Amino acid sequence: TDIHLYSASQIPRPPESALKALRPGPKKTTHNPGQPIHEYVSFFYHSVDKSCIPSEVEFQHIKAKSITANEKFKVLKDVQMDTYVDVIVQLVRQPYDTADRITLWISDFSENDSFFHFAWKGPAIRADKPVDPHESEYDMPYGAGSGGEWKGPFGKRSMQVTCYDQHAAYIRDQKLSMGSWVMLRNLHIKYGRNAANLEGFLRGERNDSDLKINITQMDTTDTESPDPRLKEALRRKLAYEKLKQAETQEIFNASWAGKKRKSDLAEMGITSSDKPKRNKNKNKNKNKAKKKSMGHEESVTSSAAVSTISSTNVNNSNVKCDYENKTISTFEDILDPIYLKTKVNDQEVELQLPFVNLNYRADVRIINFMPHDLRDFAQPKKISEYAILSDYEESDADSDEERRSTADPDEVRQWEWRFFLELEDANSPKDQGGKKKTLWVAVNNFSAQCLLNLDASDLHQDDDNLDILRDRLFLLWGELEEKKSIGEANKRRAARVALANTATNRPPSHSSDDEGTAPQQQEIELRSSQISNLPFSCCIRQYGVKVGEEDPAKADAGEGKRWQRMFGLFGTKI
Repeated sequence: TDIHLYSASQIPRPPESALKALRPGPKKTTHNPGQPIHEYVSFFYHSVDKSCIPSEVEFQHIKAKSITANEKFKVLKDVQMDTYVDVIVQLVRQPYDTADRITLWISDFSENDSFFHFAWKGPAIRADKPVDPHESEYDMPYGAGSGGEWKGPFGKRSMQVTCYDQHAAYIRDQKLSMGSWVMLRNLHIKYGRNAANLEGFLRGERNDSDLKINITQMDTTDTESPDPRLKEALRRKLAYEKLKQAETQEIFNASWAGKKRKSDLAEMGITSSDKPKRNKNKNKNKNKAKKKSMGHEESVTSSAAVSTISSTNVNNSNVKCDYENKTISTFEDILDPIYLKTKVNDQEVELQLPFVNLNYRADVRIINFMPHDLRDFAQPKKISEYAILSDYEESDADSDEERRSTADPDEVRQWEWRFFLELEDANSPKDQGGKKKTLWVAVNNFSAQCLLNLDASDLHQDDDNLDILRDRLFLLWGELEEKKSIGEANKRRAARVALANTATNRPPSHSSDDEGTAPQQQEIELRSSQISNLPFSCCIRQYGVKVGEEDPAKADAGEGKRWQRMFGLFGTKI
């Protein structure tokens, strides 16, 4: 789009051309307007109501006022004594209402030397358990806790604001609470009662007959036209949270290492006074072992990526995947554990790695899926306040936390894909039981958007999207959904019959010597009927996640945690 400027005072009356009123623009244009455009400008200008258009003097006045308003906006780190400013801030503590006024604690996550200093003493360290930065008790809810202790933000990042009159009434009416982002206009900055720290005050303005309200709630879900000043505040908050998370992680690592060291020494019967001194030979041995293990890891990665299996010639033509030049891997290769050679106490040992970060390409059939109801393939998630940041990438932990916080139906939410597919290796031979190797893959929102070319929505309400989803999955897995529904119905019917027989103390209506194996046989028959769909090539990634573990011997990811190997689908499209 090109923008051309015309001087209003020089635009002639139609049908004369407005060419002489054309002024050079601030930016280079791709084309110049022709004679019909110049004539239309004359007609348009003299046809509109001039009262709707400011004069040049009025325009300059509005422009100057706008510049003054922009200069009035301040980041909290720049506010000073006896000034009136506009700020965009987050409420970091629940508003305190005393009937005639409301007290707020606000922050835009910048630091001001004149603010009160809230010192962070670190997370509480229990004697029986080191701190874990991933547990909910070490999350960072701001403001004050139940015991009155300050929960953040720490440092000189927060300021107290007292609101009176219509401003206090607005906070009550809008139910503003901790976490709300607001713009405060004409905020009076001065020192509080202690004469040591700056505070803010919002009062009803004198001679203000319409009771102007100087509080505006900001919309953090507006990704189309977000306020750039709000985005900068969110960037500062994100940087602060990353810093605090890193500090908590350091404390966790130190506390865990200390506890682990004490435990190892206790098992060996060594006291702190008996600790052996370091020597150069041991350091050299460690460096050699490290180099050797790194070389082995490289060989493991290269060997895992190589496969001699060729893709089947009868693949589903409706499905395409990335990396078509990569060789096909079998599930036997993918599921085969990886061992790392290293030295422990000068003895060479092989350690099984819990997982490796590798990508594969495989020929598969889909034989099962979860959840059972297609409507549950899309799950609700509260919109993150950081979504308006173009460079923000949400981690899986963040996504899980947002998903757990969707209990309130009034929360602004968005929908994302989240389902699982059980895949069968199309190239591997059947084992003695007549089955082929299988594995479950997770399909996250991004991978599902690629697979389905469809955005998630509330499928319990959106029948159109549900029909589109069902049609596209039919191209992927054939009649699997229909046969799975029949199988689930048969299971429910069998459960009801078994329950009725138990209640009446009657034997089953059909008995045989092999009735104990009948359910298993039915499952095999059902699964064999489900995999009649054509195989297709897909991309699979291996990764690891931390899960809870009660057995200390298996806790290889920290106290009470272990690594679990996972697989995910990616780069595949219907």
